[in-house]
Amino acid sequence: MMQYRHQSQKLLRCGRNFVTQRGAALLVSMVMIFMLSIMGASVMRSSTLEKRMATNAIQSSATFQAAESASNLALNKPLNLTVAYSAGLNEEVVLPIDEVQDDIGLESRSVLEWVGTGAAPGYSLGEGTSGFEGLYYVSTGVSAIDAARSQSTVEQGAYRIVPAN
Repeated sequence: MMQYRHQSQKLLRCGRNFVTQRGAALLVSMVMIFMLSIMGASVMRSSTLEKRMATNAIQSSATFQAAESASNLALNKPLNLTVAYSAGLNEEVVLPIDEVQDDIGLESRSVLEWVGTGAAPGYSLGEGTSGFEGLYYVSTGVSAIDAARSQSTVEQGAYRIVPAN
């Protein structure tokens, strides 16, 4: 068996030049893996943020639509207008909302208020000539999802034409 003076001579004898290699490929591959890991973490963070933004947009839309529905429900029932008129000028009447679903923690309410009388739109402004007057109302629908801290308020005005007193 042949004796080698140095270990490097033995490695050169096998046909591989291990002495001159310094691990550059390993260093480059480690840097590449590190950069890919950073990019992956950044993409995950970005997608999580986008998911939260989409969820907030959906909840905001749901609360707005529920508030608008609550306001419309108050105005579309003639009995509600009569109750608000009977309550008196600028007296708020809180109306129960049965039609709005609360399966996602959505709470809604509607407030109807009679704010005054005036000339009936579309009729003559001369006193005593038209025989009609307008009763003016303001309906406020409020909806909220407490768990998401999302709330919307919709306020609508309406009038009812009635025979003048």
